[in-house]
Amino acid sequence: TTCQKCVRAGGKHNDLDQVGFTARHLTFFEMLGNFSFGDYFKKEAIQNAWDLLTKELHLPAEKLYITVYKTDDEAYNLWHAMIGVPADHISRLGEKDNFWQMGDTGPCGPCTEIYVDRGAHRGCGSSECAPGCDCSRYTEIWNLVFMQYNRQADGTLLPLTQTGVDTGMGLERLCMIMQDKDTVFHIDAFAGLIKHIEEISKMSYEKSDDNLKAAFHVVAEHVRAASLLIADGCSPSNDGRGYVLRKIIRRAALFAQKLSSDNRLFSQLAVVFIDLMKEVYPELETNKNLIIGVLDSEVDRFAVNLVQGQNILQRYIAEQVAHGATVLPGQQAFKLYDTYGFPCELTELLAKEKGFSVDKEGFESCMQRQQEQSGKKCSDQNSDIEIPSTLSTKYVGDTSFDVTTTILFVQNAPDGGSWIVTEQTPFYVECGGQVGDKGTVIINQETFNVVELRKVGDVHAPAIAVKIIPAGPHATPVTVNVGMSVRCVVDKEARLSTARNHTATHLLQAALMQTLGKQVKQAGSLVNEACLRFDFTHNEALSKEQIKQVEVIINQQIMDNVAATIYETTLDDAKAKGVISFFGEKYNPERVRVVDIPAVSAELCGGSHISCTGQIGSFKIISEVSLATGTRRITAVTGCQALATFQASFAAVKKLSEDFKVKNEDVIPVVTKLQQQCGALQDQVKQMRKQLLGARVPEILSSIVHIAGVPFYFGEFEGIGMDDVRQLCQDVEKKTPGFYVLVNKEAQGGRVTILAYAAKGVETSIDLKKFLTLLREKFGIKGGGSASLVQGGSPYLPDGLRQEIEAWLAAR
Repeated sequence: TTCQKCVRAGGKHNDLDQVGFTARHLTFFEMLGNFSFGDYFKKEAIQNAWDLLTKELHLPAEKLYITVYKTDDEAYNLWHAMIGVPADHISRLGEKDNFWQMGDTGPCGPCTEIYVDRGAHRGCGSSECAPGCDCSRYTEIWNLVFMQYNRQADGTLLPLTQTGVDTGMGLERLCMIMQDKDTVFHIDAFAGLIKHIEEISKMSYEKSDDNLKAAFHVVAEHVRAASLLIADGCSPSNDGRGYVLRKIIRRAALFAQKLSSDNRLFSQLAVVFIDLMKEVYPELETNKNLIIGVLDSEVDRFAVNLVQGQNILQRYIAEQVAHGATVLPGQQAFKLYDTYGFPCELTELLAKEKGFSVDKEGFESCMQRQQEQSGKKCSDQNSDIEIPSTLSTKYVGDTSFDVTTTILFVQNAPDGGSWIVTEQTPFYVECGGQVGDKGTVIINQETFNVVELRKVGDVHAPAIAVKIIPAGPHATPVTVNVGMSVRCVVDKEARLSTARNHTATHLLQAALMQTLGKQVKQAGSLVNEACLRFDFTHNEALSKEQIKQVEVIINQQIMDNVAATIYETTLDDAKAKGVISFFGEKYNPERVRVVDIPAVSAELCGGSHISCTGQIGSFKIISEVSLATGTRRITAVTGCQALATFQASFAAVKKLSEDFKVKNEDVIPVVTKLQQQCGALQDQVKQMRKQLLGARVPEILSSIVHIAGVPFYFGEFEGIGMDDVRQLCQDVEKKTPGFYVLVNKEAQGGRVTILAYAAKGVETSIDLKKFLTLLREKFGIKGGGSASLVQGGSPYLPDGLRQEIEAWLAAR
């Protein structure tokens, strides 16, 4: 039996657009379940469920209704004959309601669901209302799934040799029924959140209309989902689980606007939720600062686009209304997503308020087209290798860099190379952030370079395919056949450098947790022979002192030369020992690999590592940057690369100390002083330039001519900045508002920039778009700008430019 945190806001089961408006839908809920794998089946599962509901929770049996799969006579008879449920309380439903499957193929089976009749006053009033109706009268409380088939690709259902039971009952729905509340939002778990929203918004929940109550529901519900996702290591992003989190936060931000103008409403509510649930989920308190920081950052980022996006949406809707349409085109919905960060679900919500729907198929088509253009279209990388499913390769790379083995499979590649699978291999295939090995394969004394490595087949016992090509341009052709002896040799130096960096990432995570707090979680990594890159959850830049502390901790562990232990165990045993695992990763529950550095770090990891920390040599962070909201990235080097970094830095400081004739430790103060002096000189130059330009204003004013009633000035300058040119136009505008064209020629190179400025009161009579058309058609000059200022560039000053402008001005 389990109580499991669940978020359902994307993919196959997506209730996001219903949350807040129905009595029972949630994005986050706590799922109660009991399971059987090859042990008890339908009879025991049904008896257990009935006993719990009627004998322990004391729900009245006459209020319970049952649904079974339309052909599942066994389940029907168990409910009717064994339990005694009346026939008029049992319904047979189809696949949509009572047949469970994860995908098109694989384990599946019928299910039986238990409903509670909550009274006609909560129903739709239809005489045909029954379990399965969308109204609130009959509420599904428990789903018992019976996995007894294996669906084949052709749709055939083959019986499983071992059947299973998988049940699910939402805790919040159970509370709603036990507490006799109309909706899940009225149960005790939401009471504190609703009350706090009332305090911030100065609004009464009970006195609010349905639309405003929906806003209370959405904000209170979404803060639970968002806070727990962030606490589990999820960060907002534009794909995967990060996009689900971003959709939830942005939907909450939209509804929060209806309640308060305070952008901090959501994060303030998160503090209340954390305090309510920290005893049950201590990770909330551990990650409190991260949760608040991510929520504030994401809401602030979206607030800017929200106003613009809503204005654009209003314009789109007005256009469709003018054409008598009530469907927002998918292209426009995609524009809102791509430019303003509006998830399609958010656009649907806003459009629905105006009586519009959204062309979802059109939106998905635009999304797919963008992915194809950006090279992100998913494909099956193994589709070009047809390896028998029975093949597997034993990986021996942890202990051997040079292995003689036997070829089990050969397939020629279109580019002249060959794919081979061997009985054993020392080659590590890219996985878990670590790049694949470099190396060579020797067959009949002919050397081949390894150009690609892949895992194919069973994820827990794969075949490792190695693509090889002849090492030299004049290599003698060698026929590669199954059964031949082959020598596989890993590039040892590249592997050892990669292993140093990989072990260093484990030290880095431990040091970050020691320095910043236990809430730090890995969010991604890349390990190769040159460097390591480590992404982690944290909401602000590390200070210089924090970076220094991390480096000191790691280099001390290197000097301590701690021995690393690598062993295999079960997933449950590893978790019991406090070994770190990673959110979103899939592990074999029967066999996981632990990399244990005593008193420092213990992580689940399948990568390459050195045997003791002293082999890392040294560690140096070379950058620390923001990757996304709530996610930072550290890039670091170890071993020879770190030594080279130290040497380069020392050489640079040494050179500066010699040039400035000071000690090494005095270089920074000297450079700082020079920077201050340089800044002061630059300020003086700007001030002098401003005075010089101001002195030219009378000259410009005296050169102004009137053409067709508009004061006009044309002037040529050399080597001044465009900001200065704009300032000059604004100074002249104060005296004589008009139309000015200034040509600025670079001091070297001869290239010119043409700037046209229409002063206030004149811009209505001067169409600068037409002026740009003149420049493009007459002189090939392209440019852009606004209604009052445009500019364009040219490699030279065009002949007759002034005359053409004056003629255009006179004829406009």
